[in-house]
Amino acid sequence: MQKIHDFHSIIDRLTTSQRISNRVPRNYGIDVELYTNEIHLLDIVEKYPEYNLSEIATRIQMSKMAISALAKKLQAKGLLEIKQGKNKKELICTLTPRGEVAVATHAAYHKMEDIFLTEKLSKYTEEELKLVEGFLEDYAQYLEMYAKDPTML
Repeated sequence: MQKIHDFHSIIDRLTTSQRISNRVPRNYGIDVELYTNEIHLLDIVEKYPEYNLSEIATRIQMSKMAISALAKKLQAKGLLEIKQGKNKKELICTLTPRGEVAVATHAAYHKMEDIFLTEKLSKYTEEELKLVEGFLEDYAQYLEMYAKDPTML
């Protein structure tokens, strides 16, 4: 008989830690602090400059209203410019020079984080890491299936 593990407590701890981390504003080399959702919107604008606000909302699975409000907030902070697109309803965003600095600093932060995590994970064997990765992939697939059909159980 296979032992039942308390995976939910581990997943809950991870999601709680992530949620707490996301609530802390950070300085990305500019004179204002940004929350995780703000810097990630700037990242998306930098990676997909042709996207309008609706396409960005779809990409990061947020409502158009939430993305529009966030974009206006970033515009007020001087990090983003919002322009009319091909038609009157379409809005396109571009980074300001300060927005570009924030995105570059955020990318450097992720490189440092990768170095830190690589060092922490070096104590595990390749087999152990593949096992954890496999579990997380299986769990992600389960969550995606459950989101589509909560009656699947």
